[in-house]
Amino acid sequence: MFSFRRMALILMVLSMVVLGSAVAQDSADELLGPVPGYETWADVLAAAQGTTVNWHMWGGSDKINSDVDNDIGARVQELYGITLNRVPLVDTADVVNKILDESAAGVETGTVDLIWINGENFRTLKDAELLFGPWAEAIPNARYVDWSDPALAFDFGTPVEGYESPWGHAQFVMEFNTDLVGEEPPKTFEALAEWAAANPGLFTYPAIPDFTGSVFVRHVFFWAAGGPESFLGEFDQAVFDQYAPIVWDYLNGLEPNLWRAGETYPEASVLTDLLANQEVAFNMGYGPGNAASNIREGIYPESVRTFVFDTGTISNNNFVTIPYNAPNPAGAMIVANFMLGEEFQLKMTDPAAWGWLSPIPPSVYSEEFQTTVAAYERHPATLSADDLAAAALPEPPAAWVTAMEQGWIENVLQK
Repeated sequence: MFSFRRMALILMVLSMVVLGSAVAQDSADELLGPVPGYETWADVLAAAQGTTVNWHMWGGSDKINSDVDNDIGARVQELYGITLNRVPLVDTADVVNKILDESAAGVETGTVDLIWINGENFRTLKDAELLFGPWAEAIPNARYVDWSDPALAFDFGTPVEGYESPWGHAQFVMEFNTDLVGEEPPKTFEALAEWAAANPGLFTYPAIPDFTGSVFVRHVFFWAAGGPESFLGEFDQAVFDQYAPIVWDYLNGLEPNLWRAGETYPEASVLTDLLANQEVAFNMGYGPGNAASNIREGIYPESVRTFVFDTGTISNNNFVTIPYNAPNPAGAMIVANFMLGEEFQLKMTDPAAWGWLSPIPPSVYSEEFQTTVAAYERHPATLSADDLAAAALPEPPAAWVTAMEQGWIENVLQK
C-alpha cells in the first residue's frame, strides 16, 4: 500500500534534486575576487540556503513591487531557497539614517541585508565606511559588467569601488496626455512655463525629498546654466550661487500655475494617479517604459505618450548595496548576482514585462539573449533607445544634489 510517509519521502528527494541541480549549476561559477568572510561562491551559496534577505527599497510603485516579488523573490526562492522580504521605503534616506544610528549605537548585527540605492545616499554610507565589502566586482555575474564605464564606476561622482552592484538603467522622461496637450508637448522649459500659464492646474511635480521631484529640479539647473557641465566637478558655491537664483525665479514663477496653485506638491505615486484620472496632463520619472506599462494595465488612457526635453534628460544606474552589519550578506550577494544574469535581464528589458533599460549591453550576453532582445516590440508610448541615448545627460556629483535639494526647500517650498 502506498503510504503518505513514502509519498512525503519521494517529494523531499525530488525537491532536493531540483534544488541541488540549481546549486550545482551555480557552483560551477566562482568568485572573481576576494569577498570578506567567504572563500568560494559555493561557500556563499551554502551560507544563504534557507535564509531571508531583507531588501529595503523604494516602494512607491505597485508595479515595481509586484515585479520584484514575482520575478526576483519567487525565483531566488525556487533556485536557492532564499526568501526575499521586500521592505518598502518612502525615502531611501530613512534606511540610511537607520544604518547610521545602528553604527552610533554599536549594533553589530542589524536587520537590513540589501538596499536599492544611489547618489547621495550611497555616498553617505560609503564615506562613513558603513558598507560590507568590497564584493560587487567579485560575484560571478559581475563578469558582464564593464567596470571601466564611468557610469558604472562612479555613482553621482562617488567611486563605486566594489561596494554596490548595478541592476537596472534609468533615464528621465516626461509623460503627457495628448488629449489634453496635443501631439506636440512643450519640450523646453520656456515652453513648459508658457503652457502651464495658459493651462493652470494641469502641471505639477513632486516635492523634494522625493527623488522624482529632485531630478526635475536638477534639469532646471542644467537649463539655467546652458547644460550640465557647470555641475559635473567638485561642488563650487560660487557657481551654485550664480545659477540658483535663476532656478528659484523660474520655479516660483511656475508655482501659481501648478496643480492646486502650488499650495501642495504630490508624491510621485499620487502624480501617476492624477495623470491616470486626467486631473493633470503630465507625469515624469526615471522609467522610459512606465507609460507603456500603465497603458497595458489599463491605468493610463491610450492617449499618453512620452518625450524628453530638447536640452536632454538625466540618466543613471540603479544599484544595490549591502550594509556593514547585514545579517545575511551571502543571501544579498546571491540576489544581486541573480539580477545581473540573463534570466532576469531578459525579463527586466522586456517591454511587455518590466520595460526597463539595462546597465549592460546585450552584446555581452549569449546569442540567444541578443536575438530575444532584438525581437522585442516597442510600444508607441516608449521612445526608441536611439532617441534616449541621444538625449542622455550625466548625473551631477552628490554634493551638488544635496545643495539643490536644500535650496529648493528653502527658496521655493518655504517661500
